[in-house]
This record gives sequence, C-alpha cells and structure tokens, in this order.
Amino acid sequence: MSPPCELFLLLSGIHILSQRLMKNLFKIFLLGIGLLPTALLSEDWPTYRYDSRRSGVSSESLALPLSPAWRVQGGTPRQAWSGPAKWDAYSGNSGLQSMRNFDPCYYVTISGDLVYYGSSHDNAVHALDRTTGKERWVFFAEAPVRLPPTIHDGIAFAGSDDGYLYALDAVKGTLLWKDRGSPDDRRIPSNASMISLWPVRTAPLIVNDHLYYTASLTPWESSWLISLDPRTGERHFAREVSNVTLQGALLASADTLIAPQGRSAPLLYEMKTGKPSGTIGHAGGVFCLVTEDNQFISGPKSQKAKDSQLFLTDSKGARVATFNDTTCAVVTDGVAYHHTRGSLKALALGPDKEKSSQWSVETPVPAELIVSSNAVFLGHSGGVQAYSRKDGTLLWETSIPGGGAVHGLAISDKMLFVSDSLGSIHAFRP
Repeated sequence: MSPPCELFLLLSGIHILSQRLMKNLFKIFLLGIGLLPTALLSEDWPTYRYDSRRSGVSSESLALPLSPAWRVQGGTPRQAWSGPAKWDAYSGNSGLQSMRNFDPCYYVTISGDLVYYGSSHDNAVHALDRTTGKERWVFFAEAPVRLPPTIHDGIAFAGSDDGYLYALDAVKGTLLWKDRGSPDDRRIPSNASMISLWPVRTAPLIVNDHLYYTASLTPWESSWLISLDPRTGERHFAREVSNVTLQGALLASADTLIAPQGRSAPLLYEMKTGKPSGTIGHAGGVFCLVTEDNQFISGPKSQKAKDSQLFLTDSKGARVATFNDTTCAVVTDGVAYHHTRGSLKALALGPDKEKSSQWSVETPVPAELIVSSNAVFLGHSGGVQAYSRKDGTLLWETSIPGGGAVHGLAISDKMLFVSDSLGSIHAFRP
C-alpha cells in the first residue's frame, strides 16, 4: 500500500475515534447533568437552620424585593419553658437572656414542593404546599412537636414530647416506623399536655447516613442518646447518660456530636459510638452553630453577664472571641454577621480578609439571622429586613401582620419563609 493510502487510512481512523470519543464524552456530560444534585437548580432547607452545623447559610440568591405569597396561622405556640426571670438580684442585672428558648415559633424545613413544621399547639407535624400554603397532610403525635422535622431520602423525621421519634413518608405523611427513646413509657402533666418523662426535644440530626436524637428532661433521671439507621430504624447504639438535660437542636462538627443543655454547658459525644468526650465549659444556651472552620458559637453558661453574649470557641475548646450584646449570629466565608450595640455588623475573622467585607449599619435588634449568597436576612419584632452582604445596604424590608417577633427564617426555591412568635408562617416570593 502506498504511503498516501496509509496516511489516509490513519487519518480516517483518527477521525472515527475522535467522533466516537466526542459522542462518549457528550453522553458522560449528559449523564453528569442528570446526576447533579437538585440543590444546583432549587435548594432545599431540609433541617433546622439548614444543615448539621445549624449554620443558617444558603447558597441561593434571592431576587429582591419580595412580595407576600401566603400566610398560615398555626395557633399560638405552647413553649416548653417559661421565659427568664425579670432580674438577677445577686448579680444586679436585669433583662436576662433566655437560655432555653428553643421553640418560640414554628420553624420550617423545606424539601421539594413541601414546607414542614412541627406544632406545640395541636401536637402534630404539618406539610404545606410550598406554592400555595395549602395543607397537604398532617400527622398527629400524642404530645407537642417542638422542632421541625428533618427531611432525608424521602422521609420526615420528627421528635415529640410523647417520647417518640417518628419516621414519616415525606410526601404522604404516613407512618413508616417510630422509636421510643427510653425503655419506659411514663407520662407526666406539663403545659396542658401529658408528656413523656423523656421527651424528644432535640431536632433530629443526620450525619453520614446516621440518624441521631435524644430523649431527656431532667438531670435526676437518666437521658438517652440514640443513633439509628434512617431507612429502617435499626439502632446503632442507645447510650444512657446521667445528670444532663438535653434540649435544643443537636449539631455536629467534623467528627463530634454537640448536644446543647440550655442552663448547662453543651456536651460532646463521639459520633461513631456516642461515648462522652467532654463539655464546652464556658458555653451554654440553646443557640449553637458550628462554623465552616469547625469553630463553635454559643451563648454563655449563665445569665450573670449584664448584656447578652455569644462566644466563639476554637476546635480545641478555647474561647477566642466574645460578641457582646448579641443573641444570634451567622458565620460564612470567614465573615461573622452579628448585631451589637444597635447595629448589624459584618466582621472579617480571618487575617487575609479585605476590609471591604466589613461594615456596620443601624438595624432593629434581631431574633434571627440567616444568610443567602447575596443578602443577610434579619428577623425582628414585627418585621424582616434584608441587607447586602457586600456593603450592608438595605435591599428590602417588610412588616409582619400581627406584630409577632420573627424567630424563624428559611430559604428555598427563591422563596423566603418567616415564622413568628404568634404561630404564623409567612411565605414571600419575588
């Protein structure tokens, strides 16, 4: 065969291989699109404060301004505990911050086209249509459901004061299985309900396909830390712990479970075994979050300080910063957003951050803060405001009918969901 013919066949072969390669790459590309998580198209808010770190940070960008879409009145919440005392005579200070205020509203979680909340008013888990607010299903427990369900792989997990963790079909609301936290089913009267002596008052947590919850009320009775297979309810472990009162949302760092106690220091547990691994001795309260750098933010261990405080603790347990006159914060991309002395501030925590990421603007005192990719959302008594993450410019604000304090905020599919202290859930869309 002549050299030109050999060259022609070689080039033809390369051309055919190139075409086949391009076709295969295109198929792989299309397959990759099909395997992309839905969060790239429409992001869910599947658990209390978005994730296992309780970060309050969504990657979505909301088009502002927003307009009211619907409102649901769920009845006034019946909180687990009354508020703090009016003053501390021993310390000589008043206006004490609550350390057990974990259920002041009906916090929501969102997955697909459903919005979920747990109710302390009618002892139920509710699912609403995300677009219209119309109720799609309701599941009744035997006592208050104080925190929102966690949604995972089509299952809604919710704990109740009746002592059970419920696994419900997230679309239909039917019971798949349930697990009682304690070995005994003993009930006591509390706030017009008969509750378990071991109520489930920590938002269910799912990490690495393991489900965690607790059953606890008083330090003089044993409490239980439990890990389950979220699909079947089969237990990985059930650890009995003493002299604790576990309440508020469980959260996790890279390899440690963190259990708030309110008036006592948060407890640390090994994630694989549930074995106790210490406490964060200077911390307290039920507002807790873990930053992207595995640092921990929480309230103080007592009410002795003359103003509200949050502490920033490093991964070794040492306190590295104190935020005075503040009760909530969000940390993302190395910037802390918090309110102090009448102003919302953006504070760069890392040494390499540009000063342009720092700003301060006068705002109402927040009861809740969350962050989207473009804005900081602040919920306060009677309204919501949104500020630019770049420079603190006010982007949008609205009042809330009824004037309740906004304790809950969530973002999903370009919509903002607002929960207030009067038991209302409000939805806003562009």
